[in-house]
Amino acid sequence: MRTSPDVEATDCAHASVLKRKRADSTPLTPPLSLSDPEAATSLDRAVHVLSTAATALSQVTLLYQSDHNARDGMLQAVECLTRVNRAGGKLLICGVGKSGLVGRKTVATMKSLGLGCSFLHAAEALHGDLGDIKDNDAVMFISYSGKTPELLSVLKHIPRSTPILAITSHKSAEQCPLFYNRPGSILLPAPIHELEETSFGVCAPTTSTTVAIAVGDMLALTVAEALHDGQTKQVFQRNHPGGAIGAKVQHEVVLQDNEECHTKRQKGLLSPA
Repeated sequence: MRTSPDVEATDCAHASVLKRKRADSTPLTPPLSLSDPEAATSLDRAVHVLSTAATALSQVTLLYQSDHNARDGMLQAVECLTRVNRAGGKLLICGVGKSGLVGRKTVATMKSLGLGCSFLHAAEALHGDLGDIKDNDAVMFISYSGKTPELLSVLKHIPRSTPILAITSHKSAEQCPLFYNRPGSILLPAPIHELEETSFGVCAPTTSTTVAIAVGDMLALTVAEALHDGQTKQVFQRNHPGGAIGAKVQHEVVLQDNEECHTKRQKGLLSPA
């Protein structure tokens, strides 16, 4: 016997209500809480990642405090980039993959600090972007292994008169494959105390990129201070008028103007408004 249309409509409406009730009901697997063993495992792993990064940064700090090659490389890099900027040149940073993203971050930091800098895409460089390298420029490669094929390909076409720098895991320039045919190049060591696969069970760039970013920041801030003669803060504020940083700067300017007006009124240099 056929079901009437009214009965079919009622059944469909009932099924729809049941679906909504299931969707709105409490999940079968409740979310983790701090008392759950699984939550403790997740938190332990999360803290392990932070602890590993902190240890790596501590180790690279000790390296630049005590190792002759690291300290000499840093001084050479600061002198080179200061000279490049004063001559109207720029630093081109080149990397691929996660190292390329580290490079883009370093470029952004240097620009905000008033340093001439741009990113050189390794693939695009071989298809015309090598023309971005001018007489007074320098090039810095970022590569944990120091032997990334794309970077080695680019290096072959860079004029030998162009200063070459690199951030790699090596502790001396002689060990870095990028420098085998480029004597006089400048190494900024960025090693890690243990491989990421040993730390986390996977060789995804994590600790190594954290250290590379820190070394890039170290270079940017040190060069800026050498170039701007104590005016780095003012240069940064001028280059960063937007966002919370810009708003903070504007607030400080207003406070300073008000303070100056108050001082002048006290000295009788301004009449009351």
